[in-house]
Amino acid sequence: MRRTALLLATLVLAGSAMPAAALTHHRTEFDVRFAGVAVGKATFDIRFDREGYQLDLSGRTVGVADLFAPGRGAAESSGKIVEDRVRAERHTVIYHEKKKKRPATLEMTFRDGALDTVKLDPDKRRTKEPPRWVPVTPEQLKAVVDPASGIVIPVPHERATDPRAVCDRVVNIYDGDTRYDIALRYKATKPVETGGYKGWAHVCQLRYVPVSGHRPSQKNVQYMRDNKLMEIWLAPMAATNIFSPIRVEVPTWLGRVVAEPAFFGVVQD
Repeated sequence: MRRTALLLATLVLAGSAMPAAALTHHRTEFDVRFAGVAVGKATFDIRFDREGYQLDLSGRTVGVADLFAPGRGAAESSGKIVEDRVRAERHTVIYHEKKKKRPATLEMTFRDGALDTVKLDPDKRRTKEPPRWVPVTPEQLKAVVDPASGIVIPVPHERATDPRAVCDRVVNIYDGDTRYDIALRYKATKPVETGGYKGWAHVCQLRYVPVSGHRPSQKNVQYMRDNKLMEIWLAPMAATNIFSPIRVEVPTWLGRVVAEPAFFGVVQD
């Protein structure tokens, strides 16, 4: 549950030196439901310009989830925007469980698109040796981003109206423990209306592709790998060529997890 909460906190940021006045500040507020029951809230604050981004995320359990597995988390990420990709530079996650006296923290830095340093406190990573585990190799960490940076999706200006240019991509992710890809493919374009936004979103099929740091025999890994019904809806932030999730749907064998927008739009600092 702790790992799921950490992923939610980074899904659903030691800042860079970019001047705040030059940045557009976009906020997304999600209500998260599991099998139709409210279980969490998440807020994404993304400050960006044509060169880089600063990202602050926070999440907490609500309702039934707060009774059985209470927790809250926050993440910070920053990096550069290079054409149709982001280049992560720093990433921090702090997660609080009510039963724990001190929070769990993760700190990562990147250099030229590759993982540079990683620090977990407490560090409970296991020795992952084959054949039971698929080991993470240095080569697999050369072109990666953190999970939070993966929600900032730039598109070349000349292709910003092409839904396939938005959706059809693979994001290489390292979360401090496991290495996986998120593969997106365009499905449809649908109207969306919520606080701060009335327009359209591109619906992308989302596939989880495990790469390393996992056990191939683990049922959760097998289920997520074979799950073809996951969706992520992407909308443009502040009428620009930079997109971000406005809705996420993840079916599980116990029920559907849906992150629905309560707000998606520009806010003033």
